[in-house]
Amino acid sequence: MIFVDISQMNKKTTVVGLVIAGLFIILFASSAVAGTRVNDIAPAFSLQDISGKEFSLGDVVGETKKGNGRGVILSFFASWCVPCRSELPLINSHVDEFKKKGITVVIVNLKEDIDTIRALLDELKVDKPIVLSDRHGSAAEKFGVRALPSTYFIGADGRVRLIIFGEIYNEKELRDGAGKLLK
Repeated sequence: MIFVDISQMNKKTTVVGLVIAGLFIILFASSAVAGTRVNDIAPAFSLQDISGKEFSLGDVVGETKKGNGRGVILSFFASWCVPCRSELPLINSHVDEFKKKGITVVIVNLKEDIDTIRALLDELKVDKPIVLSDRHGSAAEKFGVRALPSTYFIGADGRVRLIIFGEIYNEKELRDGAGKLLK
């Protein structure tokens, strides 16, 4: 919080200071609420997976989806993110279970090169989810990702059902999130 003793300022300085303070409040207030929220339609994006194949969110959820999937678990991560490193093996261990229920699991690396992504996945033995590279941060920006990991549970209709900011700590939390896609 910024406090200003305006009794020690002249009128011109006070007005300028208040205008600047107002602009900061507007800037920070808008960024705090910006981003995708529960019940919003998930932003459309297309990215390449780590083998170079194109993936489009609209192919698996929303009006343009292909097939009859039940939704997507979409998690943003990076190799330097300690909670991400803990969460990725948990997500990986449930991919087959969710796939049987029609849920696609997608993990999106934020701003790292393919070699770094592959090294991390090899180290953690993560081999089941669809792995995308958001090298320039465009998808993360559309979602308003402000912290890693950030996981979005997106229904078949394309609406966000749940967002978990930070690490998913256990399988109950992960399964409960996936359950929201089955309703």
